[in-house]
Amino acid sequence: MQTVLRTPALALPASLTRRPLRVRVTAWMRLGLARRRERQYLAEMEPRMLRDIGIGPHDAKKEARKFWWEI
Repeated sequence: MQTVLRTPALALPASLTRRPLRVRVTAWMRLGLARRRERQYLAEMEPRMLRDIGIGPHDAKKEARKFWWEI
């Protein structure tokens, strides 16, 4: 199991904390863009699909409105 460091704006695997800044920033941006894509998919889901994964429409909209850097 991999340890994850969590701060309000950053969540990187512990193995990346000792890497050069360029590598850490790149990893952080990739994680953020992946979050953005997932939130976009969530915003596009139909209510039936949201029920299947146990999320209400209000919660899905709330999550989809977050910025890409927010956890």
